[in-house]
Amino acid sequence: DWYCNVVRAAMAVEAGGYLTNPDIEKKKVFDVIDAAIANGMYVIIDWHDHHATDHLQEAKKFFAEVALKYGDKPNIIYEPFNEPLQISWASAIKPYHQAIIDTIRRHDPDNLIICGTPTWSQDVDIAANDPLAGINIAYALHFYSGTHKQSLRDKAKAALNKGVALMVTEFGTTDASGDGFVNKEETNLWLAFMDE
Repeated sequence: DWYCNVVRAAMAVEAGGYLTNPDIEKKKVFDVIDAAIANGMYVIIDWHDHHATDHLQEAKKFFAEVALKYGDKPNIIYEPFNEPLQISWASAIKPYHQAIIDTIRRHDPDNLIICGTPTWSQDVDIAANDPLAGINIAYALHFYSGTHKQSLRDKAKAALNKGVALMVTEFGTTDASGDGFVNKEETNLWLAFMDE
């Protein structure tokens, strides 16, 4: 009844997640993927890790398995790095993404891959100035309307003007902390921006 056509399945990585319980955590994500496919929905498979560059081998293993198992399904969207922190795009994040893209493309040549950008997936302009190689690649943009306002929309517009694709894979209507009131005015501005 929400008329959703996409869900995001977040793979917990640290704090009892994939790094310590890979089979249990994979089953949770695979159950969501299977349900999304059965219901004709897209599913974003999110490696939910602020420190993914420290877990490259584990991420490669996970995404190779996902791409091999589900890469022939058009429902699949990959998001291999949730919210990189304030680290270098050129020397840390971009090489990580390229390694994961190469891993996925061995089994899945064409499904969409959404790549996280520096500063909690807000510095999309930096990624747009030094884009990744490959096809069907977009960049993640995250916002919380109580915190992130016109200046972040300006960054997004600058990235779009460079010709890259953006996809908002996480957002909220309050402050980034989750506290504060629902900022209806900024949320509506964001919704209008995304519609445009």
